[in-house]
Amino acid sequence: MAVAARESERGARRSRSLSLRFVVLPLSIVAAAAAIVFAAPYLYAERALPGVTVAGAQVGSLDAAAIRDRLDIELARPWAQRAVVALYDGQSWRTTNGDLAVSPDTDTAIAMALAYGKTGSFTERATPWLDALRGEARIPLTLRAQGDALDRWVASVAGAIDRRAVSGEIALGAKGLTFTDPVLGRALDRVAATDSVLAARTLDDREIDLHVRSIYPAVDESGYRDAVARAVAVTTPLEVTVEDRRIAEDAAALTTLLSIERVAARPGVLPALPVDAIAPAARYQYVVSLKQDRLMDWVTAVAAKLDRPALSARYSVNPDGIASVVPGATGIRVTQDKLVAQLSADLLRPAVGTRNVAVPAAIETPAFSTEQANTWLPKISRTSEFTTYYPSNPSRHANISTGSSQFDGIVILPGQTFSFWALLGPVTVERGYAYAGAIINNRSDENVIGGGLCQVSTTMFNALSKLGYEIVERHAHGYLIDRYPLGLDAAVFEPGVDFKWKNDTEAPVFLWSWNDVNSVSFDVWSVPTGRTVVFSAAVQSNFVDVPADQPADPAFIPGSKVAGRDVIRTRTVYEGAKVLHQDTYFSHYAPVWGGPVPVASATTPH
Repeated sequence: MAVAARESERGARRSRSLSLRFVVLPLSIVAAAAAIVFAAPYLYAERALPGVTVAGAQVGSLDAAAIRDRLDIELARPWAQRAVVALYDGQSWRTTNGDLAVSPDTDTAIAMALAYGKTGSFTERATPWLDALRGEARIPLTLRAQGDALDRWVASVAGAIDRRAVSGEIALGAKGLTFTDPVLGRALDRVAATDSVLAARTLDDREIDLHVRSIYPAVDESGYRDAVARAVAVTTPLEVTVEDRRIAEDAAALTTLLSIERVAARPGVLPALPVDAIAPAARYQYVVSLKQDRLMDWVTAVAAKLDRPALSARYSVNPDGIASVVPGATGIRVTQDKLVAQLSADLLRPAVGTRNVAVPAAIETPAFSTEQANTWLPKISRTSEFTTYYPSNPSRHANISTGSSQFDGIVILPGQTFSFWALLGPVTVERGYAYAGAIINNRSDENVIGGGLCQVSTTMFNALSKLGYEIVERHAHGYLIDRYPLGLDAAVFEPGVDFKWKNDTEAPVFLWSWNDVNSVSFDVWSVPTGRTVVFSAAVQSNFVDVPADQPADPAFIPGSKVAGRDVIRTRTVYEGAKVLHQDTYFSHYAPVWGGPVPVASATTPH
């Protein structure tokens, strides 16, 4: 233990000894410098301080004449041929003192050398003396420029270096998304370059310092980079899938979802610019986001293509009048709010290649399943039928047979309301409809696509109304059509004139139509309602003859006419002794005719 203690003490003494050596040396230099500083006004009043150099030439402790001689010796070498080289970013510009028409200002250099370290307070004089003792008192050789050669050379260097700043730009145009990358500008500090040439630190070939300042555009990389990444991400080709169904969207379509704004950058949002940078008047940044309303519209359109609606079971009736079940099927429906939320995040994230999105979707069960249809099949039967007739006409037959077939087998569930137009579907030539006559504003128009569909709704109305179902909406024709039960027609016209009824029983109802060349029939199948339906006799009033000046209707032959009138029919539906429904059907029919019978012209005897 004693030996270890002695060794530890020796080590400590050695450390203190070394420390003292390093402390004593600088203190000795400082002391010497201090002594010289105090003595300088006397010892070096006419001489340069020791260790002073001018452009690398030793002039320490020399007086003015000796300094001039020393510099003359050094400058006797071919000064005019000495090279001046500027370097920047892999480029170089080389010239000579002679080409620049610069020459030494010896008098100024001598004055600077003699004045070095001799002015100011003690502290101010001590610092240059320490530099002199360390050999770091370097004074450049001051030069004078004659003419404009130096200015022209600096301008030529600046011409090669200077570059204007280009502001970043993101734009949506006719060709889609376009980008203009930002470019930092730069500008040579010409004053500093000139000063560097005129302050030679060596009498030999020399390189001069070039100070180039960055010029920042209004939108630089920091206000552009992230926005470009988001815009590119959104326009990455996209494929959305549900089970075996898929939709692909290209970049052009996806650009319609983009919102691109150039906004003033708030303080602190973008990184600070370098101190010596040339800043723009204002800084901006791009903000890229999704147009939520457009995204929701797009998702709705996608869902319309990807959705597979559930198919309710239906019934079919064969020519022998036997009903059977047409199976239904489950469907799939895009969960649109979830897809909007998913795409709001996913589309703004970078993707490599085509972006694949599995669409959130839910299974949709049919309102009337195959199992339910099979359960009801043995319980239902034909409960009503009704037939109406019409003059044989190919166009009218096409419309009536096509229209009536749209309702074959459809099931109206308990509590469900039937709408003629909601279930009929589009009335177009492509679906088999033709142009035929229809009543518009109490007058026949012989060129209406789907003309004659009122025959379908009227036949259906008469088949259903006598079973006692609730009639929700029924309209009369503009004029009386005598092939229909008086006051029990049911006109339809799109928009605004519909035929609706409600299944207010506990059993499903389905319809089936039969067509001949000049007739249409509707069968109603269900469980018998057990209701008693009573129709009052038609009450006619307010007969109006056709005015003589009324234009002829093209659907009537000359001389034929139907008087206008009001007709009232009442339907009372009983469930046992209880009145379940009591409806009054009021019909106002306008007069109509085919015009007067042509009068034969008289023959004048010769």
